[in-house]
Amino acid sequence: MSLETAEFAYDLHAGLSTLQVPEFDQLQIIGMAATLAVNIKGLGDIEYEVLRKVSDHFMSIPSYALKPVLEVLAEVEFIRIFKTGKTIEKITPNIPVFENVYSGIGEYADKEVKFNEHEEATVAILSSLYDAPRGKDSLYSKLGIDKKVFERCITLGSQSGIVGQHIARGKNILISPFYFADNLDGLADIVAGAGTPALQSALKKVKDNQGWPLSLVASTGEIGGTKLSVTEVQLVQKLAAEGIVRPPTIKFGTKTESFLFTPKPGSTRLNAANREVYERAMALISAVRKGQLLPEAYRIRSPVRILESLRDSGFLRSNSEARDQYQNLVVLRVAHLKQTSSSMWQLHLNRTPENEAALKLR
Repeated sequence: MSLETAEFAYDLHAGLSTLQVPEFDQLQIIGMAATLAVNIKGLGDIEYEVLRKVSDHFMSIPSYALKPVLEVLAEVEFIRIFKTGKTIEKITPNIPVFENVYSGIGEYADKEVKFNEHEEATVAILSSLYDAPRGKDSLYSKLGIDKKVFERCITLGSQSGIVGQHIARGKNILISPFYFADNLDGLADIVAGAGTPALQSALKKVKDNQGWPLSLVASTGEIGGTKLSVTEVQLVQKLAAEGIVRPPTIKFGTKTESFLFTPKPGSTRLNAANREVYERAMALISAVRKGQLLPEAYRIRSPVRILESLRDSGFLRSNSEARDQYQNLVVLRVAHLKQTSSSMWQLHLNRTPENEAALKLR
């Protein structure tokens, strides 16, 4: 839970911004520490006065909170602090390139920090809403939190924008727009009708088999060899039809196929740059799934190996299906096609940071 604790603290700080909440103490400090770490990763020495002004203006970390935030980062060895007496002169970020900042800060929080009742309740609520929207009454019963504390946390969540309340079929449904981005009213209606367990089960099966063709779900009632109930099949089709999962499509010949992915997170979790990487990753997986599960003549037997080959060598061997199969990758500037004969095409990766990142996002 350590990594998730830091992620939820980051989300909470992003929502609260400069809003002062007396119920929160250490959770906001952890959120600020995660925010600062994400923003200074890879930088050189930073003068304290510059950092103090920039972090206040751009990251909503007030000056009075910066020192305890820096102490957290120093404790996990993400920065070095240089002082003259008690005055901080500068810091040197020391965050390993491939280190997950949330993991290190989360481990610190688990070992060194004791959250108060409201903070623990907030983390529990966000953890529940991360997987799927939930009915407010059922979530309260499930968590067993004091009623006043629960209501206060929901109110704070609503004020910060991290928790949304939707009325569907007479039920109050809680959804976090941080974790679900598209057609939230439609999503609330699904939860009110089918219930969270059915939706959660369907989403879990999609998550375990990202990029599965929608037509195969309808024809076989399965995803990745796992059987879906009739309700789950209907839920998956409804999620796709109402734009909640927005499946990418590939046209080949006269056919069009949609490929299933879990719902996109909101803009806080997926900023503009990361959204581009995410969409390119979906296009890559969809193209490979098409060759694996819906081939015209040449079946892809090892999808992971194909992606690794594209990443490592920068191209895939020629085949007659490449032009249709990889057209979306050309449109998204992930790759380009080279014709090697009258009917054969070779896929070449456009080596950019975004495309390299997309190949690692699996």
